[in-house]
Amino acid sequence: MRRIFLFEDYIVKAEKALVVVFIFAMVGMSFTQVLLRLLLHSGIVWLDPLMRHMVVWAGLTGAALASRYSSHFALEAFVKFAPRAMRRPLEISAGIFTIVASSLLFYAAYKFIRDEFSAGSVAFYIGRLAISAGWSEIIIPAAFALIAFHTLTGLFREQTISKE
Repeated sequence: MRRIFLFEDYIVKAEKALVVVFIFAMVGMSFTQVLLRLLLHSGIVWLDPLMRHMVVWAGLTGAALASRYSSHFALEAFVKFAPRAMRRPLEISAGIFTIVASSLLFYAAYKFIRDEFSAGSVAFYIGRLAISAGWSEIIIPAAFALIAFHTLTGLFREQTISKE
């Protein structure tokens, strides 16, 4: 179990770095786009769709990260206000519910991504380079898998994790 917790720590570090990179990149790209529109009366055509996809990536990565700290669902608030004797059984029930829901959403997202790849859908173009919708949306099943994984490991973790 210790190795799984260590593996999860590495995943969390990667998730944190990814969220930070996406946020800084989005701020920089937005600033660049505004400057280009003010100075040249034109922006980079593909930058807006790219930033929209980056928002999805940052949001879903943040959701996966929040599941590590059990601060992602209103169900968790209900558990925290329950009598002390009921907290652990309610935490386990909420965790199992989250794992089942995330697993079902992972399966649906997997089928969606599979269909996107088979249809050859294009999310946007960077010049003449077509960015596949499947690759730009691959974060959806990945995030649900990470949410299920973090929740599962959280069921076996007894201490409270600091949000450093």
